[in-house]
Amino acid sequence: MLTEILFCICAVVCLYLSYRYAVGRPEGFPPGPPRIPFFGSYLFMMLANAKYLHKGVLKFSKWYKSDIVGFHVGPFPVVAVHNVEGVREVLNRKEFDGRAQVYLGEMRAPCKKILGIFFREGPVWKEQRRFILRYLRDYGFGRRFTELESIIQEEITDLLDLIRKGPQYPHEHELSKVGGHRISIPNILSPFVANSFFHILMNERIPRAEQAVLLQLVKMGMQFQRHADDYGKMLSIMPWIRHVFPKASSYEALMESNVFIYGYFEKIVDYHIRTYDECSERNFIDLYIKQMKQEHANGHTDCYYREQFILSLADFSFPSFTAVGAQLGFLIQYFLMYPEVLKRVQAEIDAVVGKGRLPTLEDRQNLHYTEATLREGMRIETLVPSDLPHKALVDTELMGYKIPKDTIVIPGLYAFHSDPRLWGDPENFRPERFLDDNGKLSLKKDITLPFSAGKRLCAGETFARNIMFLLTTALCQNFNFVLAPGDKLPDMSKNFNGLSITPLDFWVQVEERN
Repeated sequence: MLTEILFCICAVVCLYLSYRYAVGRPEGFPPGPPRIPFFGSYLFMMLANAKYLHKGVLKFSKWYKSDIVGFHVGPFPVVAVHNVEGVREVLNRKEFDGRAQVYLGEMRAPCKKILGIFFREGPVWKEQRRFILRYLRDYGFGRRFTELESIIQEEITDLLDLIRKGPQYPHEHELSKVGGHRISIPNILSPFVANSFFHILMNERIPRAEQAVLLQLVKMGMQFQRHADDYGKMLSIMPWIRHVFPKASSYEALMESNVFIYGYFEKIVDYHIRTYDECSERNFIDLYIKQMKQEHANGHTDCYYREQFILSLADFSFPSFTAVGAQLGFLIQYFLMYPEVLKRVQAEIDAVVGKGRLPTLEDRQNLHYTEATLREGMRIETLVPSDLPHKALVDTELMGYKIPKDTIVIPGLYAFHSDPRLWGDPENFRPERFLDDNGKLSLKKDITLPFSAGKRLCAGETFARNIMFLLTTALCQNFNFVLAPGDKLPDMSKNFNGLSITPLDFWVQVEERN
């Protein structure tokens, strides 16, 4: 009898503790789903939307009737914000400038430490970002720079040649069909964007004949984007799972891309270190090496060092060989689905630029509908739907709720960009939403944040906006995008969900415009 009583007491205590664990949360924490051991609320996220976790978390806001929700991803407390005021507050308050210290960040470097810019926080991150932005600006990064625009125009000319004439080198068969006018999206765009950015870094470009390794860098970058995850994935929740399910956990794919990307930039850095001459600075990389040597001579080795530089270069370069091509890939899909938008863009380019020259950044101020189309493309397909997760550096408050130190904070950019309270018909591709009554671009109407904001603002925003404008206008000036016999409209529901949203690779037919 006593044994049965003790058993019942233990059972009740266990049930009570389990209940407290499942529904318990810090005082003042936002409402949200319960958690279970190991997984936290991750299974509820998958139940809500297993393919697009950011959409699953957005459902939490509907379930709990709150624009801010709190839950757990594995052991990590997480808060997600889904309205414009909350998103802007997270992005612009220094209390939320931290980064989640997860395994996804650690596995990028051979030393298994969090290095670079994307996943780093604290004084080293601030100093590295400040130095790199300060000196890259001298080479045209982050501002209008005539020499860089000329380089981009040369790259665009090479791209148009590849589209028209077809592949000239073995690796280009992956990008264009023999005879021309049938191209692979988004991969055909990225090597030319990356080459433009490498001119900023190294004051040199890779000739088309030698771009096979550059194309492999593009593919490995996309592989990382597609196998990482905006909410950490099981690999960051339970890193040990890589030993049991190396393929299913995406560990193998992520490590393959990490090793290649690190090795690619390692060769660049090591070559410049070997050939460095303090009397002859060749490019930005030499400036960094000079700073590194000065810091080491003064006994400071915790900020400027080889491994950190390798991943910092990779991080600053990453959008050029992944994000820009993916964003324009989405835009081309929308041109196929909304041909009237393409025709209006082309008519505007014809009226402002004509056909005797390529569009320039100077034309941008007169291509209002074209610029609005680019902005609408970045709104409707938010490339990084949850931004890169932030972290609370101190105990603080947000939207009336208490946020404990070390809580991961997600600014829901997708939720903000698809909020019907702001946009009315967010599901429709409608560039006119950014124009005023006179058909002019209205910056007041564009409250989108595709590049984030605050101290964690994407450093490449100006470069990305400039090169996307130049590429889009050149392509639309010269070609129509059409469906060939047997082709189907892209199925947008099958887009890859990872650290960013990327389109499926697809072939598209282009026609020369008369």
